[in-house]
Amino acid sequence: MRKEKIYIHVLLTFSLGVSGLSAQAPYSLADCKQLAIENNRKIKNSRLEIDAAEQTKKEAFTNFFPSVNASGFGFKAKDPMVAMQMGEMPIALLDDGLTGAVTLTQPVFVGGKIIHGNKLAIIGTEISRFQAKLSENEVLLTTEGLYWQLVSLLEKGKTLDIIDNQLDALLKDVEVSYKAGLIMRNDVLKVQLKKNEVKSNRINLENGIKLVKMSLCQQMGLELGASDQFEIVRPAIEHAESPVLYYVDHQEALSGRMEAKLLDKNVEASVLQTRMKQGDYLPTVAVGATYYQENFLNRWNGNGAVFVSVNIPLSGWWGGSHAIKNQRIKERIAYNRKVDAEEQLLLQMQKVKNELDDAYKQIMLANEAVEQSNENFRLNTDYYKAGTVTLTDMLDAQTLLQQSRDKYVETYCNYEKKIFEYQQVTGR
Repeated sequence: MRKEKIYIHVLLTFSLGVSGLSAQAPYSLADCKQLAIENNRKIKNSRLEIDAAEQTKKEAFTNFFPSVNASGFGFKAKDPMVAMQMGEMPIALLDDGLTGAVTLTQPVFVGGKIIHGNKLAIIGTEISRFQAKLSENEVLLTTEGLYWQLVSLLEKGKTLDIIDNQLDALLKDVEVSYKAGLIMRNDVLKVQLKKNEVKSNRINLENGIKLVKMSLCQQMGLELGASDQFEIVRPAIEHAESPVLYYVDHQEALSGRMEAKLLDKNVEASVLQTRMKQGDYLPTVAVGATYYQENFLNRWNGNGAVFVSVNIPLSGWWGGSHAIKNQRIKERIAYNRKVDAEEQLLLQMQKVKNELDDAYKQIMLANEAVEQSNENFRLNTDYYKAGTVTLTDMLDAQTLLQQSRDKYVETYCNYEKKIFEYQQVTGR
């Protein structure tokens, strides 16, 4: 008997341990963002793009070093290539042979193309890092939006619970009044219809919650099937901080935007591309050495040499001058695009700031509406019990209360999303 008790105790302990391991604590907003940064596939791909750019930079650096080439050649002729008669003795030569050579070439001057090419590769790596940050910002903004969308839906569920409880209490009252002959059967049906409407709204709400949970899991790199057990920490939404706390100088914030940094790098790259194009029409100088071995007469012989190579593209300047002018025009285009895009970024900051201010004002209005609809519902409930208003009036007041609470939740969650968006567009 004692052994059975011990066995049951061990089994229960193991089961509780397993269930504890499988259970996941609710995710906070910070948890959602952290997992999105770690696991989101878009961010993973942007990191791979950085790795690829680093390899391109390393490849460009190898152009500073000498190039080494090896070559070999061998043959076996059907008939000797050289045949002669020495008296009565025939002589045959070059019926087979082998040769091999190694050449080392060191570029001394190639119009600055190696230096500028390395600078372009470095810029390419920096651009990849900026683009990765933009991808991260996009993922975080989407994650923030989905989180607050889920909060909004869950809060609407709480409102439905309140309305449902009110309707349960009301249904009991009207059924008692109907049995006492004080009201018509029609009033009981009205309450029941309202309860069915709440049930229908709850079905739609639950479907929406499931879809948002799946989307949030996908952003965070979790299995979609995990959405059934996915829960979040529900933040308090009774108080909204003033947007003044988040204001910054937009002109100063411009330099912190990844988009602005990308524009600067684009102009730098355009200047370097012009210099690369100029390098195509400058002389090139290289030095080198070669060594070869040959065996054509059944004996190995070797020789070596050093050399200097100079290449001057004399006729290339005619068309090259136009190609360089074309590239300089592209420089000016890149600069104009930079100025125009920076102005667009400043306009975007102001637009989001205006939307942030509007969202805060909407919260204030929605909060007043909730207070007013609460009082309206309380008064209509008292009046209905006193018999001075109809059941329809009280149900209408209840509908207004539900709508005002839902509106407040929507405006609050939209305000939180706008705070994060404003911080992003101001480079924070």
